[in-house]
Amino acid sequence: MNSKVLYIDLNGHKPLPDASVLRVAGNGAEIMSVTDQKSALAVLSTSKDLDTIVCNCPDPEIFEAAKAIGTDVNTVLVTENTMEQYSKLLGGKEDVLIDHVIANRSPSPWTINELRVTLQKIIRKDIFGIDKYLAPATPVHELTVKGSADRESYNSAVMTFAEENRLGQYMAKLVFGITEELLMNAIYDAPVAGGRHHYGELPRTSAVSLAPNEYAKLTYGSDGAVFAISVADPFGALKREKLFQYLKKVLRRQDSANLIDTKKGGAGLGLFKILYSSHSLICNVRKDQITEVVALIDVQHQVRDFSKMARSVHYFSA
Repeated sequence: MNSKVLYIDLNGHKPLPDASVLRVAGNGAEIMSVTDQKSALAVLSTSKDLDTIVCNCPDPEIFEAAKAIGTDVNTVLVTENTMEQYSKLLGGKEDVLIDHVIANRSPSPWTINELRVTLQKIIRKDIFGIDKYLAPATPVHELTVKGSADRESYNSAVMTFAEENRLGQYMAKLVFGITEELLMNAIYDAPVAGGRHHYGELPRTSAVSLAPNEYAKLTYGSDGAVFAISVADPFGALKREKLFQYLKKVLRRQDSANLIDTKKGGAGLGLFKILYSSHSLICNVRKDQITEVVALIDVQHQVRDFSKMARSVHYFSA
């Protein structure tokens, strides 16, 4: 049976990419399109077999109606709002109402590509790998993470790659910081979340050697437009609600700007720091088997202050 996607493009908000994007991405999916709230709510109340809704407005009524259909409905918000802005408009319920946030940015190719990939991943149920976000045939580099001894050389390798790809010193430093947080999470936090509690007693300064069945995988690549970095661990312990609660909790702290420079806080703070340093944070999870955390950077545009720039956040479950 073909997937059904409802495209809600409300007036008064930054328009969604043309619906043809969905038809290309949908690969035979049935696409319905509406342009006002009343029509959207009518479709949501009568179409109980919808798979995905895409909306350009953080309207709580629309997203609550979508979630009322069932937990399997994927909700995608495409917005120019910052996290703080759409959280306020959704009454602080984004962690239960929204599965995917895509930054509606100008120029639009970034938004079009991210929406296309998001829909393909949902429809095809093929969610892992940074290659999906890069141009076809882009080389992807892969390294096995065996423990804390790998951190220094791997951080340097990714930063050198960024410099060779002419990202500039500022972007290269962001890439270094993202890689460091991804590796720290895979070495120290993910094993604890996966039930290896003996790691929980160790400070992040301790030397750690992972067992072969605990090894993680670092991948990175760039096609000249997008720089992508990911680390995948073999635990699959990150839950959807936990991701959004992590981000909301840190976002709402009054001293969140200072938190960015501290090394205390574990996985939640690490995820926030990755998002703070990138344009998009993507979590791909197969429960108890794999968690892949991906960061995307738009090579053509600097990462701006968190309070001024829309960012994308995704949680995909296999």
